[in-house]
This record gives sequence, C-alpha cells and structure tokens, in this order.
Amino acid sequence: MKRIFVFAIVCILGYSSMAQTVLPDKRDIDKASFEGLYVTTKIEEKYLGKYWEDYLKQYGKVNSSRGGVYRVASASISSISSSPINLASQVSAKKGLSQVFIYLDLGNGSYVTQGTKGYAEAEAFLKKFAEDAILYDDARVAEEAMKDAEKNFSKLTRKGESLKKDIEKTEKELANLKKDLEINEKDVATSQTDLETKKRSFDDAKAKIPTKQ
Repeated sequence: MKRIFVFAIVCILGYSSMAQTVLPDKRDIDKASFEGLYVTTKIEEKYLGKYWEDYLKQYGKVNSSRGGVYRVASASISSISSSPINLASQVSAKKGLSQVFIYLDLGNGSYVTQGTKGYAEAEAFLKKFAEDAILYDDARVAEEAMKDAEKNFSKLTRKGESLKKDIEKTEKELANLKKDLEINEKDVATSQTDLETKKRSFDDAKAKIPTKQ
C-alpha cells in the first residue's frame, strides 16, 4: 500500500513538473515561422485550447482559427512588457501530450526568445497558465465524475421505483389470484355436491328401468 501511495505521489509530482516546464522553440503558424517558447501538459488538446482561449481573454480580444491557432493583437501583458504585444500562439498535440506555443512580438522587430528581455516573464506567464489549466481540468474531471455518479444514482433510483411498482402489481395480482382460487374451491365443492346429487338421481332412475325378460 505504501509503495502504491509513493508511486501515486511521484506520478502527480512528475505530471506537475512536466506541465510547468517551459522551453524555447520555433514553430510554423499559418505558413510563417515564429520563434518563441512552449509548455507541455497531459491535458486533452480540445480542453487545453478552451482553457488557453479563456486565459488569453484577460489580456485582449482573442481571434481563433483552424489548427489550434490563437492570436491577440495588442495584448496587454504588463508583466512582460509595458507596451502592447502582438501575440500568436498554437495549441497542438502529439503522442498523448498537448502543448501551448507562444510568439510574443514586442514591436520594432523585437520579439521574446531565450536570452532576450522578457523571456523569464514570458516563462512565468506560461507556467501560471499551466498551473491554472491543471486546476481547471481537475475541476472538469471531477464534475464529469459527479455527473456520471448522478446519472447512475438516478438510473438506480428509477429502477428501484420500477421494481417497487412491479412488486405492488404482483402482490395485487397474487391477492386477486388467491381470491379467484378461494372462489374456485367453493365452486368445485358446490359442483362436486351437484355431481353427486345428479349421479344418485341417475342411479335411482336407472334402477327403476324394468329388466328385459
């Protein structure tokens, strides 16, 4: 049990560490090459994209397009730059992992990359998102589990109510059958008496027929 607990803790810490690892990279977005940085998580791409879009809305108007591309023209990210930033990003997935890549154009041909001003702040920006995204996804998973439990509870409750109705119906039918059986037993007794009476009458009638010489 202790080994399982330790393994679980290691997995959680490993996932958290990986999710917060930010690395420099180059990507092609809409047939143009960009240099920036990215963060990797285990969150499904479709959910990560939603979390990322919601996250970016804090900094400006988000324009999304095919291929998981999200852009914010004149993004206001004071922690990185006091001037508006032209942000281009892409959410992608490969081999069970999802990534968020960002390119930060500071204007005048300057952009954020490893070794330049603003890189540490951009790194913190992505790390903060990764931490938030994990919390969002944990809440989503917990909500889905709760809804599944609610559906299962509802299903079992309905089944229980149906079984109770079936039992009540069966008990009523059984009571009716018992009544029918009692009536039948009385009818059988009456019929038996009538049969015996008729048989005696027949025997008496038959006895009175003269015998042939």
